Amino acid sequence: MRDDLCRIGIIDIGSNSIRLVIYDTTPEGGYKIIKECKYSARLSEKITKEGRLEHKDMDTVIPVLRQFKEICEGFEVDNIRAGATAAIRNAANSVEIITYLSESSGIRIEIISGYQEAYFGFLGVINAFDVQDGFVIDIGGGSTEITLFRGRRYQNSISFPFGAVNTNLMFSHNGNWNAEQVKKLQAYVTGRLVEHDWLNTGAGLPLYGLGGTLRSLGKLDQKSRDYSLPNSHGYRLSSETIDRFMEVLPAMPYEKRKDLDGLSKSRADIIVSGLIIFHTVFKYIGASQGLISGEGLREGMLHDLLNPEQPVRDSALEYSLNTIIRFDIRTSKQHLDHIYKLAGSIFDAFEAADNRAEQEMLIYVSVMLHRTGSNINYYQSKRHTRYWLMNSPIRGLTHRQLILSALIASYSTKSRKQKLSQVHKDILLASDEEWIHKLGTLVQLSIALDSTEIGFVRGVNAHLHGHTLHLELQGEGKVLIGQEDIENALKAFKNAWAVKVKLDYPST
Repeated sequence: MRDDLCRIGIIDIGSNSIRLVIYDTTPEGGYKIIKECKYSARLSEKITKEGRLEHKDMDTVIPVLRQFKEICEGFEVDNIRAGATAAIRNAANSVEIITYLSESSGIRIEIISGYQEAYFGFLGVINAFDVQDGFVIDIGGGSTEITLFRGRRYQNSISFPFGAVNTNLMFSHNGNWNAEQVKKLQAYVTGRLVEHDWLNTGAGLPLYGLGGTLRSLGKLDQKSRDYSLPNSHGYRLSSETIDRFMEVLPAMPYEKRKDLDGLSKSRADIIVSGLIIFHTVFKYIGASQGLISGEGLREGMLHDLLNPEQPVRDSALEYSLNTIIRFDIRTSKQHLDHIYKLAGSIFDAFEAADNRAEQEMLIYVSVMLHRTGSNINYYQSKRHTRYWLMNSPIRGLTHRQLILSALIASYSTKSRKQKLSQVHKDILLASDEEWIHKLGTLVQLSIALDSTEIGFVRGVNAHLHGHTLHLELQGEGKVLIGQEDIENALKAFKNAWAVKVKLDYPST
C-alpha cells in the first residue's frame, strides 16, 4: 500500500520521555500512525546545579536513539525529523549536547525553541478540533507552553521553563505535598503568568490540554464516572472536576496515589505538580472548560514538515474524513458522494429541525464511513463499523457526535426494535434515540438506492404531502439489482419517520 505514500518518523526528545512515532502520509497531508515507541528518560532530573547536562547522563540516551534509528530502517522510513525540547533547550550546554547526541546516534537533531514548541502544539490541536477560538496548554516535564488562537489562527504564545518534573523536584517532598507547598507552586506559576497581558484577553474560552498530565486526569475521571466511551481525545474536564482533583490528589500520599485506577505508576509522583500548573493557568485565564487533545507536538512537527506554508486545515472533520477514506475505505469517494446526495434529497423533504446543521453533518459522516467494517468482514460489516467508528481517529466531533455517527452508520433493519442509546446514556441526550432511528434508516435507504455502486439511480425527487412521502427515482431503465434491499430499508424508514411512502421507479 506504499505507492504514493511517504513514511515519516518523528522523534520527540522531551523532558520526561523520548518517543518515536512513525506515520504513513499522503500527498494531501493526511497521516496514519503505524508505530509508536517510548522510553522514559526524565532528562530534566539530570540537569546539574550549574544548569548543565553531562555527557555521562546522555550516554543512556544514545542507545535509545540508535535503536529508534534501527526501527525506522526496519520500517523503511523515508524521512526522520528529530527535535529536542525544554530539558536540552534550557541546558547551559545545549548546543554541545545536541552535537554529541546527533554525532553519536547518526540522527540529525534540532533544538525546538519555546516558540516552536508552542506553535507545533497549536498545529496539533487546531487540526484535530473544529474550533475557532481557544487556548492551548502543553505541560511537559521541563516546560509549559500556553498559546492563544482566534479564528483558527495562531495569535500569541509563551514558553515557561517549568513543567511537571522540575516543579515536582523544586516544591514537593518526594512526590508528597502539603498545603504550603501547593501554595508556593501556585504563587510561582501565577508570578510568571502576570507578566503577559494577553493571557487576560480570552476569558470564557476553552483550554485544550496536551501531555501526560492531562491524559492521566482524563483517565482518572473516566474511571471514577464509569464513562462509557474511554477515548482520551476530546474528553471534557469541567471546572468542577478540575477543582475536585485539586482537593483530592495533592492531599493523597504518593504511595496511595500509585494504586489509583487509571494512573500509571511512573506518573504518580508528578501528576500533582502538573495538576497544580494546569489548575492555576485554568483559573487565571478564566477558561470555560478543559478539553484533552490526543494530538500535539509530534503531529504539529509533522504538519509543519508536510505543508509548512499552509499547515492549518479549514475543517478538522473534513481533513480527518478524507484521510480515513484514503487509508481505510474500500470504495470510491464518488460513490460515497452520490449516496450523500440521495440522502440529502430525501432529508430536504422533511421540515427543518432546530439542530438541522448537526443532523446533516451526522448523515454526511455516517455515509462517508459506513463501509469501514467491511475491511474486517463483508457479511458482518455493520457490527464492525460500529466498533471501528467508536474507536476511530475521527477528528472534529464531540464524543456524543462520534457515538451517534457510529450508531447511524451501522444501523440495520433489526435496529428499529432496539433502544440503541442505552449503553451510552451518560453521554447521549434523551432526544438522540429518536434521531438515531430516523437518520439511521435514512442513511440505509440511501445506501440501498445505490446498492450496485454504479449509479443506476442517478437521483431522487422527494416531496412530502401530509403523511405520505413521494419518492421518484431518476435513472435509465428498470432497477433489477437491489430491489429487496430497497424494500427492506423502506420498511424501517417508514416506521421511524411515521410516513407512508409512494415509490416510483424509473420507467423502462
